[in-house]
Amino acid sequence: MNHCFFSKIAEDQSSRIRAWSRVLILGAAALLLSISARVVWLKTTNDPQLTNAAGVHRSTAPELASRGQIVDRRGRVLAASLMGRRLFADPAMIWERGWDRIRKGKLLEPDSQVVGDPFKDVANAIGGSLGQSPKSIEFKLQNRADDRYVQLADMLTSEQVDQIRALNIAGIGIESRPIREYPAGDLAGMVIGRVGLEQSGQAGAELQHNAQVRGKDGQLVFLRDVKRQPLWIEGNDYQAPRDGVDVRLSIDLVAQEIAERLLQEGVKKWNAGGGRAVIMDVQTGDILAMADVLHPRKGWKEVTTDPSRAIHPSLGRNRNVTDPYEPGSTFKPFVWATATELGVFKPETIVHLPNGPYVTKFGRVIRDVKYPGPVTWKKVLVKSLNGGMAAAAERMKSSQMQDMVQRFGFGKKSGVGIPGESEGLVTTPKKWSVYTQTSVCMGHEIGVTPIQMVQAFSAFCRDGTMVPARLSLGTEGGDNQYSIPCKRVMPEAIALTARDAMEGVMIEGTGRKAQSEFYRMFGKSGTAQLPKPKGQGKGYFEDRYVSSFIAGAPFDNPRIVCLVVLDDPDKSKGHYGGSIAGPVCRDMVDEVLNYMGIEPDQDEKQGKLAVRERGEPDRH
Repeated sequence: MNHCFFSKIAEDQSSRIRAWSRVLILGAAALLLSISARVVWLKTTNDPQLTNAAGVHRSTAPELASRGQIVDRRGRVLAASLMGRRLFADPAMIWERGWDRIRKGKLLEPDSQVVGDPFKDVANAIGGSLGQSPKSIEFKLQNRADDRYVQLADMLTSEQVDQIRALNIAGIGIESRPIREYPAGDLAGMVIGRVGLEQSGQAGAELQHNAQVRGKDGQLVFLRDVKRQPLWIEGNDYQAPRDGVDVRLSIDLVAQEIAERLLQEGVKKWNAGGGRAVIMDVQTGDILAMADVLHPRKGWKEVTTDPSRAIHPSLGRNRNVTDPYEPGSTFKPFVWATATELGVFKPETIVHLPNGPYVTKFGRVIRDVKYPGPVTWKKVLVKSLNGGMAAAAERMKSSQMQDMVQRFGFGKKSGVGIPGESEGLVTTPKKWSVYTQTSVCMGHEIGVTPIQMVQAFSAFCRDGTMVPARLSLGTEGGDNQYSIPCKRVMPEAIALTARDAMEGVMIEGTGRKAQSEFYRMFGKSGTAQLPKPKGQGKGYFEDRYVSSFIAGAPFDNPRIVCLVVLDDPDKSKGHYGGSIAGPVCRDMVDEVLNYMGIEPDQDEKQGKLAVRERGEPDRH
C-alpha cells in the first residue's frame, strides 16, 4: 500500500513538471516571437519620435574626383589640381566647449578673477600659425556665432597643419579640398579661364571643357556609432570617383608669351586703350597665341571696359571672340580678291581715278590720304586707295558683295568654341544699300572679330582654301582624329595674286615700317574711326581710331598669320595701322617663326631696306 501511494505521488509530480515545462516553453516562445515582431516593426516603421531619439546612424563621406589637367600643344601644364588643406571652425562648438572649460576652471579656482572669451582664446591660439590678425579671426567667429561651418584659411602649409593639430582645439577642423593651380601664372589666363570654389569652370577653357575636365565625385556610405566613428561599410555603399580627363589646347605657351609681351609693349608705347592679337598656324588652323590687353588711362573716357577683370584677369571676356570692331583697310584684300575673280578688274588694269576725291554714281565723296590719279588695280591694294575700292564695288552686284562676306565666314561664329563668341555685325540684305556697298569695300559698316579675320586671311596663306580655327586638340584617351574640313573660298591663282599684291604693301605701301629683315611678309594695314558707344551719341569719333595690321609669312610657304589690333591709340603719338600696329605684328612674326625653327627667306638687299625704313642702324 505504501509503495502504491508513493508511486502515485511521484507520477503526479512528474505530470505537473511536464505541464509547467510546456507552459514555460510556450511562454518563452511567445515572448521571443513578440520580441522578434517588435524588432521587425521597429526596423520597418519610421516613427518620427523614434527616429529623432535615435538620430541618423548612417553617414555619407564624399570622395572627391580629381579635375583633369589643361595642357598646351606641347604638353606643358597650364592648369592642374592639387589636394590642399582648408581650416574651418564650428563657432557653436567653440563657444560651448570653451565655456565648459571656463566653468571647470572656476570650480578648481573659485577665487579666480579671469573672465574668459572662447572666441578670443581660439583666435589668439591660432592667429600666429595662420599669419592672420587674431582680431580678424575673432570677428569672423563672433559674426557667425550660430553657424556650424566657417572657413578660416583656404590653403594651409604642412607646417601650419602640424601646428594647428598640435593645439587640439575643439571646434577647429582641417579638411582636404582640391586646389586649382596655374603654373604659368596669368599667362594665357583669359584663354585658360578659371574655376570657382566648387571646382566648376567659370570662364575660358575651364568653362568650355568643364564636362570633360570636371569628372564625377564618388561617395562612401557607412554605419557609425554615437561618436560618429565608422562601424561598418557595405561593399555596394562605395562609389569610386571618376577623375576628369586632360584637355590639350592648341595654344603654345612660348608663342603666347611673345604675343602678350609685345602687345603690352605696343599698347603702352602708343598709349592705347587696349590691344588684341591672334596668331594662327595656317596649315592646321591651330590658334598658337591669343592675347587681350586693356589699358585704362587717367583722364580718358574709355570706350571699352570690362568689370569682370577687376574680380580676376582670367574672368574677363576674351575680346578676340566677343567684341567686333571695324577692320578698315585690312578688309580690302577680301574685296580685292573677289573683284579680281569676278573679272571686274585685272591686276594690271588701269583704274581711272581722279586727282582728288572719288565721287560715286550716287554722289558720295570718297576721300584718300593722297590722290595719285590713274593707277593699276594692283596698286589700288598696295596703296590702299579708297576711291579704287569704291570704283570696283560699284561694278559689283550687292549680292556678290554679300556672298563674299558670307563666304569668308563673316557674320557667323568661327566655331572655335570659346564661350561668348560673337557673330560680328553684318548689314542684312534687306537693309543693304548703295551706301553700304561702298562702305563695306573699305572695311566700314561691318563688324568682325579678330578670330574671324585670321581664319579668313588663312585662305591667302594657303591655296585659296580657308582653314577653320581651332583651340582644342582633344582629350586624353578620346578620339582625337582630326581631318581639316577646309573650305575653298577662291581659286588658288587668285590667292597667289592677292598675296603678291600684299607683299607690295610691305615694300612700297602702307606696311613699309612693318617690313621684316628676316621674312618676306605679306599683309595689310587698317585705320578705322572709333564708333561711339551707347550713351555717347551716334556715329564716330573724329579723332579716335582702331589701328590694325594683319600679315602672313614666309611668302612662298606661309606658316602663320598674325593680327594685331590697337584700340583707341593716343593720336598725339600715332594712329595709322601701318605705323603703330604693323611693327608690333612684324616683331611677333619674327619671334614666333624663329621659335618654330622656320628659316628666314628675306634676301639681304631687302633686309637692309627694311632696317632703313624702320630708322634702325644697318646690322648687315
